[in-house]
Amino acid sequence: MAARTKESHQMTILWRRIDYPGKEWCRLRREKNHQILEGTVLLNYDKKPCHIDYFIKCDLSWQTRRVSIRGQIGRRAISQTLQVNSKKQWLIDGKPIPSVEGCIDVDLGFSPSTNLLPIRRLRLGTGETAEVTAAWVEFPSFKVKPLKQGYSRFEQNTFHYESAGGRFQRDLVVNREGFVTRYPDLWEMEAAL
Repeated sequence: MAARTKESHQMTILWRRIDYPGKEWCRLRREKNHQILEGTVLLNYDKKPCHIDYFIKCDLSWQTRRVSIRGQIGRRAISQTLQVNSKKQWLIDGKPIPSVEGCIDVDLGFSPSTNLLPIRRLRLGTGETAEVTAAWVEFPSFKVKPLKQGYSRFEQNTFHYESAGGRFQRDLVVNREGFVTRYPDLWEMEAAL
């Protein structure tokens, strides 16, 4: 990934949901010794209006440290905080989640934003492949589960992504910052700054 100048440690992107009505606004910024990814997702999911705000704090090596999710799906309120320590032990609202111990990345099941985290952290060259297990926040249940994922960079701006033992596969087009600009059948970038 190309290094950004000191003045441009921020990027904002807007996505459109393809399979049902929705939008997402997301901003990436650097704050002292952390990378911050924050956004707002608005969806019409199953004829229910959804509003979800998220805040993800990573260290400078792109390892997830804290995740905050707030919002509403229909009338159901959503509020959870995930924390992970240096031993990769995860907590949800202060309670341990042993099933995702050892995970480095969070994967928000309602957003394309978190593909950026392993893409930036792994820094794969063209032709390289890596497997990771993410702490996956399933949508719409918001249960946190381990999810094995594979990333293969086969062009400068294209990664083959797979999960669920290969049952889910997509070729993700990304920009130079690592944000997904095209997630087939799910998301498409509308604007970026």
